[in-house]
Amino acid sequence: MFFDKYYSLLEDKEISKICSKPYGFELLILIYVQTKNNADIGIEETYDKLLFNKSRRPAFINFINELEHRGIISRHTSKTKKSKIVLRLSENLMNKINQILEIDSKQTYK
Repeated sequence: MFFDKYYSLLEDKEISKICSKPYGFELLILIYVQTKNNADIGIEETYDKLLFNKSRRPAFINFINELEHRGIISRHTSKTKKSKIVLRLSENLMNKINQILEIDSKQTYK
């Protein structure tokens, strides 16, 4: 069951792009949870939370820039600290993930 869901996720072009890096699946989970919970966790904190196969910080930032350029993620200013930037998955991608994982997606993601 897990592998069926995982393969279904990877069939999506945007998810597949995130998972193209060794730390991609872990990054996807982190940003998904942050988006779902509207968590105030910045880019640097997200990088620090990665445990496995982490790239160097400049390569990570370049990858985040690429994902943002493709519209897969977006950057938002933190509500608690203006100098902090938080990452969010696109609403469309959140809905796709929820649909594949069969999660109630009545919540709006911003």
